Amino acid sequence: MGINFSCSAWAAQVEHYSRKKNHAVLVFDNRGTGNSELSVTGAGAIEPYKTSEMAKDTMNLLKWVGWEQDRSIHLLGVSLGGMIAQELCLVIPKRFKSVAFISTRCGSELDCPSKRSFSAVFKTTSKIATGDQALDLYLELLLPDGPFNDSTEEGRIFKSELREKLRSCHHLPREQPALAFGGHFYAAMMHHCSYEQLGNIADDLHPAKILVITGDSDELVLPKRSLELHEHLPGSELIVVKNAGHALPCQITEDFNSIMDRVIEEGNLAFCGH
Repeated sequence: MGINFSCSAWAAQVEHYSRKKNHAVLVFDNRGTGNSELSVTGAGAIEPYKTSEMAKDTMNLLKWVGWEQDRSIHLLGVSLGGMIAQELCLVIPKRFKSVAFISTRCGSELDCPSKRSFSAVFKTTSKIATGDQALDLYLELLLPDGPFNDSTEEGRIFKSELREKLRSCHHLPREQPALAFGGHFYAAMMHHCSYEQLGNIADDLHPAKILVITGDSDELVLPKRSLELHEHLPGSELIVVKNAGHALPCQITEDFNSIMDRVIEEGNLAFCGH
């Protein structure tokens, strides 16, 4: 999952896929989030986070649970998780039957954040905004205005439901330490997967299904970064969701799950004769 989010953000997808036959779901907290500890050096100092190192965390977890068979995994990564997914595809591409890069970037260049996003991040990380006020700032960043317009009862209910989901993503089982947030932010900002590397990913994943998906109103990772990913991942599919922001699994849950169902099915079909 992305910066400052625990694996509870995948709750709707866990519920969806755990009901399906012949499916096993693995979600986990990245280092410094939820139940995962801060990563420290042997001397006890906090080390800078890198997406390549976070990918190694994932590889170690896959080894521990025994998911090491070739072409056995469907990989979904959102935002920072999508950057970590790129690193995984560089080192263990043959493990995957499909990969979905969701609301993410390859790190070719940094985009200047909008005033609203900069203000929200500053207020929440500096604790100027706390509690429900901070959660509402996150909601404004993650989703476009339409779905939770306070002027309608439907909008107020939707906003309340999303606030509770967001509360569990951020503050349960514990609030993310400031050092961990800084580590995640550093990893995301410093991530870089070159165009050549993206081409290698596409070649090495083939014939696995590759999806790049974004919302056209994403303020955190601009939609043009998903278009860039798609352009440099030959054979990938691009989906741009209208009136959608950064949190696609939460905003358009049913449609998102249906899209992932199709991606998984196409990934399975790609290896039927193998």
